[in-house]
Amino acid sequence: MKGFLKWVFQFIVALISILLISGAPLLIAGFQKGEFLWREYVDALKFHVVTIINIRELSIEYSTGRVFKEVAVFPKIIEYMTYSLQLLFLALGAAILIAILGTFITMMFKERARSRVKLIFYFLESLPDILIITLAQLVVVIIFQKTGFLVSKIAVMGDERIYWLPVLCLMILPMIQLYRLSMITFESEERQSYVELAKSLGFSKSFILFMHIFRNAIISVFFQSKKTMWFMLSNLFILELMFNIPGIMLFMYDNLSGVLFLITVLSFFVPIFILYSIGEWYFIRRLRRGEAV
Repeated sequence: MKGFLKWVFQFIVALISILLISGAPLLIAGFQKGEFLWREYVDALKFHVVTIINIRELSIEYSTGRVFKEVAVFPKIIEYMTYSLQLLFLALGAAILIAILGTFITMMFKERARSRVKLIFYFLESLPDILIITLAQLVVVIIFQKTGFLVSKIAVMGDERIYWLPVLCLMILPMIQLYRLSMITFESEERQSYVELAKSLGFSKSFILFMHIFRNAIISVFFQSKKTMWFMLSNLFILELMFNIPGIMLFMYDNLSGVLFLITVLSFFVPIFILYSIGEWYFIRRLRRGEAV
C-alpha cells in the first residue's frame, strides 16, 4: 500500500511540474522586460488545465493564403500521438531485443574476438542520428534506382503510414547504447563467484548465460534503459521532421504553444511512467524474493 501511495504521489508531483513548466515561457518573456507576470502566469496555467479537460474544443489558427481560420485539433491529435508512440515503443522494443541478442552472441565469443566486436559498436555509437537517417533514405533510393523495387517510402504523404524504416533509424543508436550497457553488465556478472560455481558443476556457457547471468543482468539493463528512452525522444523529433511523419512532435513544432507543449509532454510521460513503474515493481519484487540468482 505504501508503494502504491508513493507511486501516486510521484505521478501527481510530475504532472504538477509539467504543468508549471508549460507556462514558463510567459515568465521568461516578462523577465526579459523586467517584469514579473505572475498573474498572467497563473491565468495561463488555469487556461491550460481547462483546455486539457475540454480538449475536444481545442482548436488552432490555420492559414490558407491570406485567410485565417480556426481548425479543431481533436480527434486528429489522438492520431498524431498514437503514431508517435507506436514508432517510439516499436523502436524501443526492437532495440532491447537486438541488444540482448547481440550481447548473448558476443558473450559466446572468446575474449579477443569479443573486444573487436565491442570496438566496432563503440565506433558506431558516435555516428549522429541525422547521418543514420540520411544514409538509410539514400540506400532506399539507390536500391530503387538499381532494381526498381521500393524497399520503403522515405517520406509520409497524406494519411499514409510508414513504419519499418523510421523504426529502424530510431532504434539503431539506442540499440548500440543498450548493447554497450548490456555487455558491461553481463561481463560484470560473469566475474561473480556463482558463475565459477556453475562452471565447476559442468553447466554449459549458454546455459549459464541464459539461466543465471541474464536473469541478474536484465534488471540493471531495464533501469538503464530509462536514459535511453529519453534519448530516443530527442531523436524522435528529427525523425518526424526528416520523414515528414505526422506525429505529435512535428505537430507541436508547427503549432507551438503552451497548451500543445503540455499535451505533447503528457502524451509521452504518462505511458512511459506507467510502463517503467510496472517494470520497477516487478523487478524490485523479484529482488526482495531473492529470485535473481
